[in-house]
Amino acid sequence: MKNNPIKFVIIGAGNIANTYISAIENMPHAEIVAVVSKRLASPSKQKDLPAFASLKAVNLDFDAVIICTPPGLHHTSAIEAASLGKHVLCEKPLDVTLEAMNNMIATCKAHKVHLAVAYQRRYSSDNPVVKQLIDNDMLGTIFSVDLSVKNYRDDSYYNSAPYRGTKAIDGGGPFVQQASHYIDLYYWYFGKPSKISSKLNTFIHDIEVEDHGVAICFHDSGMIGTITASTATKPGFPAKLEIYTSKGYVILENDVITHWDIEGLENPTTQNSNLNTHTGAANALVEDTTNHEFIINDFVEAINTNRPPLITGASAKHASEIILDIYSSQF
Repeated sequence: MKNNPIKFVIIGAGNIANTYISAIENMPHAEIVAVVSKRLASPSKQKDLPAFASLKAVNLDFDAVIICTPPGLHHTSAIEAASLGKHVLCEKPLDVTLEAMNNMIATCKAHKVHLAVAYQRRYSSDNPVVKQLIDNDMLGTIFSVDLSVKNYRDDSYYNSAPYRGTKAIDGGGPFVQQASHYIDLYYWYFGKPSKISSKLNTFIHDIEVEDHGVAICFHDSGMIGTITASTATKPGFPAKLEIYTSKGYVILENDVITHWDIEGLENPTTQNSNLNTHTGAANALVEDTTNHEFIINDFVEAINTNRPPLITGASAKHASEIILDIYSSQF
């Protein structure tokens, strides 16, 4: 790895920008040199960062950007950065329309820069162990999967910014926001459904998108999955993934195996089931930056060794495609 740290510009000055600042503070091979904010505001975590109104206005040397703007604006920043020859690390989701995502991927490819997406749950706690077991056909025939991401957000959350709870900029409600990480995990484990049927509604918030819904996912293998996503379920609950197979079952909560009964296999977890990790169930703040550090470390190594990042734009696009299918498959 090069001795000189990779220099980042953060685009956006909200809460998630503070998470990246905290993560990079622990990383000697990365540094943040500036922030781009239309309000010329620096994130609260690092008020002394030079602030610029646009990426083209940044008059400092930098190698890459971290996009922390609302989802429907991700493509604008990614395309601009790639056009300047800068690598792109994008907060989830990749974007909220197929056209925007395709343009992001194509522009980064054309300018030979890396595009990575922060779907760090793939490498959190027990998740990679379960992935390996699935890929090696160790769990038996998987016939049923239930994913539940039951969060709660009060009105102050949706009132904190005018774009929250909007279709154009937020992209939708809890499916594209709070459940996006776990829908990416669902794709990573089981692939994309061949058919989806969903029912969504708005129950307790004054927003234009859903605050609760359920999707039934049908797979070519015969597996049937359900995905529940909510910001209406008080007080907010740990994300739960239940996997039922011909050999038994596995249940994960907050990425940790909490229940295990698979014939012939011992529980592989090394995690504490009471592990205090960020769940997002009751609020949007992220205090533990371990998973973000993993993603940034991988991205820095990808830049320095010119290899693809672990989670490319093309890979991350699949989760957004599932979410778009959920939104378009309501009955």
